[in-house]
Amino acid sequence: MHNLLKAEEDLLETNGDAVAPILIVDDHSLLAGSLAMVLAAEGCAVRTLKATTIEQLQAEILERPPALTLVRIQPGPSLARSLDLVETAASAEATVAVLSDSTHELLLSAAVNAGATGLVASSDLMIETVDQILAMVKGEQLLSEFRRNELLSLFRTHRVDRDNRFMPFESLSRREGEVLCLLMEGHSVAKIAESSFVSVGTVRT
Repeated sequence: MHNLLKAEEDLLETNGDAVAPILIVDDHSLLAGSLAMVLAAEGCAVRTLKATTIEQLQAEILERPPALTLVRIQPGPSLARSLDLVETAASAEATVAVLSDSTHELLLSAAVNAGATGLVASSDLMIETVDQILAMVKGEQLLSEFRRNELLSLFRTHRVDRDNRFMPFESLSRREGEVLCLLMEGHSVAKIAESSFVSVGTVRT
């Protein structure tokens, strides 16, 4: 019984017989619910999923392919999972847009790299957000090719810079890695040298 109630909480459907099916993937149930109601009033069939796993999203898209999948992404611990959901929806050949309060260029570039073809700001007025979503349902491209390439270039540059920063650490031996961890934890060079049975000079290098 509990599992049945949980499934009902995780899935909301409005105006199911209407055209232009839209799937909203969002843990923020209040925002998703409000958006779903307004879109339904515009004649869209809206389904919302929260606490979504990759498998749940795949099953949902397979069962009823949406005209548009809208995934909410935010900075923080859940970002990687949200980007995985974007990639999953895009790989199923669904049109994918991301909904976010953030305007951070790197976050937006990561979303585009994952397969998003539209960026919708949830900080906008509801009517503006709905207008953008309806435009995408009708096939309009909200993200120009120039802007898309600009964001993809930003993401690639960031990834190269990150790899270059971490490359020296990848060649460290196990012992060197342990010494580095101790330094990062705030232990003194002398104390590390004593506990690791190495010279102070070795620790410094």
